Amino acid sequence: MRINRLICEPSIRIGIVGAGCAGLTAAEELRDLGYKNITIIDAKNRVGGKTYSIRYADASLQARGIYEGGTVWILPSPLYKKYRKRYGISPSVHVMPRVQVFDLATSKVTSPFLVESKYSLFSRLWQLRTFFQELDKYTRYSDPGYINPVYRGMNESSPQWFNKQGLDFIRDALMPIANAAQFGYLEQEASTAYVIRLLALLNRCNFLKKLVLNMPQLQEGNQELWNRLAATHHLCLGQTIERVSRGQTIVVETASNQWEFERLIWTAPVDEFLGVADVSPEEADIFSRVRTIKRAVITCKVEGLPTNIFYVIRNTLNQPLPTSYPLAIYEVDPGSKIYNFYPFMDETTTFEELESNIADCVKKLGGTQLTPLGQPLIWKWFSHFSAEDLKDGIYQRLEILQGNQNTYFANEMTAGVSVPYGMEYAAYLVERFF
Repeated sequence: MRINRLICEPSIRIGIVGAGCAGLTAAEELRDLGYKNITIIDAKNRVGGKTYSIRYADASLQARGIYEGGTVWILPSPLYKKYRKRYGISPSVHVMPRVQVFDLATSKVTSPFLVESKYSLFSRLWQLRTFFQELDKYTRYSDPGYINPVYRGMNESSPQWFNKQGLDFIRDALMPIANAAQFGYLEQEASTAYVIRLLALLNRCNFLKKLVLNMPQLQEGNQELWNRLAATHHLCLGQTIERVSRGQTIVVETASNQWEFERLIWTAPVDEFLGVADVSPEEADIFSRVRTIKRAVITCKVEGLPTNIFYVIRNTLNQPLPTSYPLAIYEVDPGSKIYNFYPFMDETTTFEELESNIADCVKKLGGTQLTPLGQPLIWKWFSHFSAEDLKDGIYQRLEILQGNQNTYFANEMTAGVSVPYGMEYAAYLVERFF
């Protein structure tokens, strides 16, 4: 469905704030429609947003020599397929180790679907079949973000939902992965809509991939696609926006530059928009309700750990961990002895706590010498609304907001955490309005 779609006028000046995956997708799709006057602005000096590939070794070495400082997996999306072909990204991928659950209490390592449980094999299989059938309702590529009104009714916490559906084993099997990927210590607070939407990404994989969970990364690094795509667009990097004024045109100002646009697409975090723009009362009310948490990525060289592992530390309401304890660890290349750790943070977390918890995790896994590589990378993560706001139709209000004062929003708040969702929502926004 297209709403208030413009007749393409190539000369219209379109500004995009944010050179992450959503912003670059919007630029690419706009250009495909014939728009020619597009400017992308970002405060960082690099593109890719939460895709951030860092080289740790010389490219001539046999090892891939890259660790991902941001998003981990590459999950299926038609847009990924189109862009990878367009920009010459290798069709071969770096297959990551299969995901296994490590139980700190018992030191047992198992497949997620073989974790200790009171349920029989038959009951587990029934729950698997039932759950993946349920996910089919939320896997449609034509249904981006939280536009579907069904999400409004999914405002109870996920433990309640899994229990009502008779899927407690699925919660035990998959929530440690979901918590490590997105929710951290918020399992009890995160509305079912967010949990189901995240896990629905699994239904984009074939049955064996869903069971084994050995996901791919781009051979050249997850960020390289965006580097190549961005090189074909007009970029203004290292530009921190100080003011956005909207009248007959939209004026965007930084300390050193000023731009004038007829349309603005904001793909940066909305709290930044609140801080610089002439927001309407409705924008102020909606955006002030957005909640986030912090996720850290800490890369270390470690001696003595098993090679080629991807462990999710068992973490659920029944087996809670400290807020800042790493929820996942994997070796970035087989035999490299370089591992990424993934803790979350709250307002009281210190770097000393992060280091202490990682050292404890390494010790329990049998590791010895631990050497950090670089500083921890801290990400603003999981943009979401409260269960009450979800029930009251916050996403419906957000959709009505699109296009007011010729301003549009496409980011984690609208799409959900994951690169494919960000890309697909941005493309859908362009299709509807431009």
